[in-house]
Amino acid sequence: MKQNQMLWIILGALGIGGLILLLRKPSAVARAPAGVPAMPGVAPTAPTRETGVRGELISTAMQQLGLPESELTIRSLLPLDVGLNTWTFNLPAIGGWNTVANTSVGDNRFIAITGVSYAGTVAEQIRVTAASSVVAYFSIQHVPGITETHHIDITPIIVEQNEPIRIEIYSSAAAGTDEVSLEGITVEKRGMLLA
Repeated sequence: MKQNQMLWIILGALGIGGLILLLRKPSAVARAPAGVPAMPGVAPTAPTRETGVRGELISTAMQQLGLPESELTIRSLLPLDVGLNTWTFNLPAIGGWNTVANTSVGDNRFIAITGVSYAGTVAEQIRVTAASSVVAYFSIQHVPGITETHHIDITPIIVEQNEPIRIEIYSSAAAGTDEVSLEGITVEKRGMLLA
């Protein structure tokens, strides 16, 4: 009998303690980033890979150009950002490297290449050189029987204003025209791109 009373006392104390914890007001609420309304008890989400790269580009542009973010344009990477008219390439070098872009990133412009979409049959590898160093080298080899465009994410390649960039594509034994779309972000001084 005495054991049952002791058990009820312990259970009652635990129940009252749990109720107090439930009714108690939290001492701290997770803070949301600026511009995002705070929700009690919900921690802010960690930045994604793209927002991290985007933030880094914006910060670099603001620092180098001495401009506030409101004076910058943030947009998707376009072929003209790497000196091209289109993402479709004629790859004449059979079993060799084809230089498809060899330029410098424009003044007041900063780019990040974050992925590649590929539709074709002969392109196998991509090599990107920025500021005289090979910064990326990866395979995009076509898988026989798959004719759809496929996409791969890559470690972001950041190239700042006035830095040289060269993009080379290795083609297999059969020459042809392939579409290799580079995906990413461009941050530039407002008013540079005329749409």
